[in-house]
Amino acid sequence: MACGRTGIIRSLAKRHDRQARSLAVRDAVAGGWDPAAYARASGNAAPLDTPPLF
Repeated sequence: MACGRTGIIRSLAKRHDRQARSLAVRDAVAGGWDPAAYARASGNAAPLDTPPLF
């Protein structure tokens, strides 16, 4: 809980941002997987050629 991993978003602004981001990601991949569209919608600033953590 000290690390903020409770899953509860108490701030209304952050909750709205998360919901908007979720809808944007869903719309971006609705027609099929597109890594660039997903990165733009999710707000991922990492370059697409960066290897994933896992």
